[in-house]
Amino acid sequence: MPLFARLVDDAAMFPPGNASAVEAIRGHLRYRTSGLDPYVGPLLVHLDRWDELAAAHAELGSPQLHVVVIGTHRMPPVLPPGVRVVGFEQPVARPPLPAADGGAPLACEITADETGFELLAAVANAAGEGAAVVAKFRTGGTDVAAFPDEATVAAVISEAVRVGAPLKFTAGLHHAVRFTDSGTGFEHHGFLNLLVATERAHAGVLIADLVEVLTSRDGQALADSARGWGAEQVGSVRRTFVSFGCCGVEEPIGDLVSLGLLDAPVSSASVHDVDASPRTEAG
Repeated sequence: MPLFARLVDDAAMFPPGNASAVEAIRGHLRYRTSGLDPYVGPLLVHLDRWDELAAAHAELGSPQLHVVVIGTHRMPPVLPPGVRVVGFEQPVARPPLPAADGGAPLACEITADETGFELLAAVANAAGEGAAVVAKFRTGGTDVAAFPDEATVAAVISEAVRVGAPLKFTAGLHHAVRFTDSGTGFEHHGFLNLLVATERAHAGVLIADLVEVLTSRDGQALADSARGWGAEQVGSVRRTFVSFGCCGVEEPIGDLVSLGLLDAPVSSASVHDVDASPRTEAG
């Protein structure tokens, strides 16, 4: 389904999962040989763990692997055979935007303030001129302060739509629908809430209406809304909401199956000698 194509970037090596590089690569290879493949983006690795990734990659026989490097816009000094860097992500304090090595795609992490909105406009201008750049906004983390409230997220989505900036999200989006973590008590945003809010922003609704969507815990109502979109609406939503990072790829996709938005994926095949590059780009 185009709405969910390459929607979930594989952040297995990041909190709270914190998988080892061996575990992360093995899991990613499994996704690439299963029905999950159409919905999974590249494997994310922080620059600080690059040496671990390189060693694990060699240990596993140097399979073909597409990765995005976090924390930089520069190519790592050593690129193992079989590993292809398909993008970078890093915080950006203010314009101008950095230029990634080799013209690779770059996600510029922003904040929800005046400077962040200036960066959104810069991203929109650069993307409009053909640059492979998106904004990135953090929707969670390891402490309660890392979770922006609904009004803040609504403002970011509204501004991204207004200026035409492509945007990815990261952290805390473990499930499709808004929920309270039973262990931490943290309120987590739902990625389906964000998708529906993005569509509503394109329809021109008020911030208050976006807040209402973001606070909803009615999964079937959200699913019914998304199920009714035509190709033009899906295209508009995904041009704005390009992807999100999640340390557990199977959970969010499982939620979409439970909500009737996707068929159950076929089980994984063997991970040995598997090409782990994405099959297609997001629709």
